[in-house]
Amino acid sequence: MDLRKEIIEELLKHNILVEPDVVDFIIERGGKDYLPHFIEEYRPLEVVTLSSLKKEKKASEKTVFSKPEASEYEWDLKVLMGEVELKIKGGGVEDFRSLFLDRYKRLARILRTQTQLRGYTEISKLRGGEVKIIGMVDEIRITSRGSLVFTLEDPSGRVECYYPEGSFLLNDEVIGVVGNYSENNGRIYVKEILRPGVPILKKNRKIAENISVAIISDTHIGSKMFLEARWRKFLEWLKRGKGDAAGVKYLLIGGDLVDGIGIYPNQEEELEILDIYSQYEKFAKYLEEVPDYIKIVMIPGNHDIVRNTEPQPVLPEEVRKMFNGNVEFLPNPGIFSIHGYKFLMYHGTSLNDLVEMIPGMSYERINEIMKYMLEARHLAPTYGSKVSMAPLPRDFLTIDIVPDVFITGHVHAFTYTMYKNIHLINASCWQSQTKYQKMMNFNPDPGKVAILNLHTDKVKVLSF
Repeated sequence: MDLRKEIIEELLKHNILVEPDVVDFIIERGGKDYLPHFIEEYRPLEVVTLSSLKKEKKASEKTVFSKPEASEYEWDLKVLMGEVELKIKGGGVEDFRSLFLDRYKRLARILRTQTQLRGYTEISKLRGGEVKIIGMVDEIRITSRGSLVFTLEDPSGRVECYYPEGSFLLNDEVIGVVGNYSENNGRIYVKEILRPGVPILKKNRKIAENISVAIISDTHIGSKMFLEARWRKFLEWLKRGKGDAAGVKYLLIGGDLVDGIGIYPNQEEELEILDIYSQYEKFAKYLEEVPDYIKIVMIPGNHDIVRNTEPQPVLPEEVRKMFNGNVEFLPNPGIFSIHGYKFLMYHGTSLNDLVEMIPGMSYERINEIMKYMLEARHLAPTYGSKVSMAPLPRDFLTIDIVPDVFITGHVHAFTYTMYKNIHLINASCWQSQTKYQKMMNFNPDPGKVAILNLHTDKVKVLSF
């Protein structure tokens, strides 16, 4: 069946009769993708003629639709971590020592609340018998029998630990151990390893308003593999403001907003737009189509025009001024609340490291890695891997605030699960398979949008 006949049959299902010129009008504006909008807009008319169509608005103007429910509410967004403290002032050994000391203190404070670690001992004060200590992991090795041997370090000293049951640990994570200390060989024989962990959150955190949050990532504007048709379909869905879209008050975008320049070898072969500022201008134009009652919150990723060391600051002023006033720019990671819900949004560059470091992990099990991050209370525990860390006085990659919603992106896969009543969402991308992904035999899962309804505390996944 040709396109014209398909359009006419769909219109007849909705009791809409049109002149032939009107079918041409629909095809010019996107055909079947535009058809749902046309049906919503002109359903009251018995016969639609070309002369009866509303005058087309200028390209710069937004399409006006019936008033969605979300437009009746005010924004309630509170930023819990700003950009002021993210400026790098040094880079020497002492600066990195301050960073790791801050990590130790923050995570040790959490560990000390666990019953098993009450009355813990500093390493320099160890005496024979049962001990409880908190330290940072170093020098991990596995014996021929599968036992785990590692060193723990705190500000007072170092001690070797032996765990016969085996497990996995990562360098630089902060843990607690319970075991027996032998003064003969200066070793702790570990009975239990404890990570900082997160509590099980209370259920029924629902809000009174029927408000939803749409969650996406990795738009990669400027790439030849950018899925523009799917993206426009998503924008049209938002603009119609019908069904699930009627409640969308916030749009969260988890980094890699544009494809960037020089991110990987021969990238220019896969670029549609060869200037990074033009990529952001294109993205800003797309976001102008999002209804202005929707607050857009976005963080940078490793393809964006910020430093690669984490945490990453917000986009520079010359880029931010391209966007409308309903856009909120946050650093990576971004920590904020929406109507009382606490969100942690991290682009997720460390996921590449953790897939390789944690036994049994894969890109199909990203949620398991997110669970580990929560239990370790850190987004990128190991120093010296693919993630470069900024030598700041504070470690902003520690998870100080337990989120209600934890969002990552970066790996172009979509996963969703609940863990201890925390929503874990690895957000979908808007880019088809690149040459690099094909070489790695990785197939992305694009065009999916997670819709979290804060009134019901439920997540729905839509495909575009």
